[in-house]
Amino acid sequence: MKTEEKPAKRDLPVAAPSERPSAKDARRRVRRAELAPGARRATSRLSQRRRLIQAMIELSARSGHQDVSIAQLCAGAGVSQQTFYEQFADKEDVLVEAYRASAEGIFGQMRSAVADREISEVPRLALGALLGAVASDPDAARMLFIEAMCGGQRMREQRGRAFGRLERRADEFLVTPQDSRTLDVPVIAVVGALRHIVSRHLRNYAEDELPLRLEDGLAWLHSYARAPGVHRWSASERSLLPRGSVVPTAQPVTGRPERLPPGRHGLPAAVIARHQRTRLIAAMAEVTMEKGYANTKVADIVTRARVTKPVFYRYFSDKQHAFLEAQQYPTQFILDRCAQAYYSAPEWPERLWRTLGVLIGLIVSNPPVSHLRLVECYSAGPLASRRAEEITRAFTIFLEEGYYYGAKIGELPRLSLQAITGAIFEIVQRHVAQREWDQLPRHLPQLAYIALAPFIGAEHAIGRIEQLASERLVTMGS
Repeated sequence: MKTEEKPAKRDLPVAAPSERPSAKDARRRVRRAELAPGARRATSRLSQRRRLIQAMIELSARSGHQDVSIAQLCAGAGVSQQTFYEQFADKEDVLVEAYRASAEGIFGQMRSAVADREISEVPRLALGALLGAVASDPDAARMLFIEAMCGGQRMREQRGRAFGRLERRADEFLVTPQDSRTLDVPVIAVVGALRHIVSRHLRNYAEDELPLRLEDGLAWLHSYARAPGVHRWSASERSLLPRGSVVPTAQPVTGRPERLPPGRHGLPAAVIARHQRTRLIAAMAEVTMEKGYANTKVADIVTRARVTKPVFYRYFSDKQHAFLEAQQYPTQFILDRCAQAYYSAPEWPERLWRTLGVLIGLIVSNPPVSHLRLVECYSAGPLASRRAEEITRAFTIFLEEGYYYGAKIGELPRLSLQAITGAIFEIVQRHVAQREWDQLPRHLPQLAYIALAPFIGAEHAIGRIEQLASERLVTMGS
């Protein structure tokens, strides 16, 4: 068979690593080329689509996709609104495509870095490539790690597929990492830690510092190392309580009081105000859990609270103000209950065990408030999502004692605190998002292990947790 000769390749100069353009620069060059007068007509529609996708990525990075209008997208891409609707059904349609392009750019660099490499090299190469990709293209990273949390159903499905592929790939290198040891940590915990750390750096415009966190990230990851070939306890049924297990039921944090009696009742003005505001906060949580923040109206809230609109506007300026107040309302209550549980035990491992048990009990006992604080917060704007992450970081205070209790004093980097809380709340958030209230209590041993193992070692943590679980099954079992 005659083979077709390929044209000879020209020798081109190779840029030094410091001179090579970033992914963002490359996209801009493509965009300029597509806008050039000599661009082919055959690529016009594809060019318009790409420009709209790129406009969504760049505009979302500035102010969040919720504040980006279709008119702004068209202006940023240099196309008409008619062209927009020829390419996309609506704004979420282009948002999903922008997310897909961002995921391919960021995760693609990670896949390239680990292709055909020894499995022992993969954790370092994969994490290093990912952190470098985020630093070089923060706009795409914001779409991937921040904006994706705020989208609707189509975005959640796309995000689930993208991170599902990432988790399946990550699961492969947890078995035989560096030193031929097994990293005994759930892959969902690794992804949660990564998302939490990257998001915080992006929000603080400190993405350039992420490559400097590589060694700290690897140190945290390898703190879960166990002997070669062992079964991963943290991903097995042994890390879960038996089905039907429960944690002590906690009291409601926003119990909705009955409607005040009509007419003159002689109650102090402060009592009336507190009563009405509490009803509105509870109604906000209930309605957003049913309809989602975007579809919730002030009329829905006042109807559920059984008050009038003037009463609503007496306490809140708008829907977002009411949401932010509802988000903040139980914070001190939750921290107080967790602190009480923490100091009720003499030894740090049991202190953490009790604290996590109370936290789970509060979440399970208050579904609407938990859903508002852990899921809907990302749809209520940048302030609400930033506040949610600040609340998560507040729980690092319960980990501080680990630096003095464990045998690894001075060895575990401070970044580990962010990684642990991010890992724990990722597991909790996913169960709340799926409304798997009955499953969440089963994960108490797994969450406690994620918190304890980096400080006291994986083997010691497993033994201590299994002991605590066996002692508490009588009181915690259903």
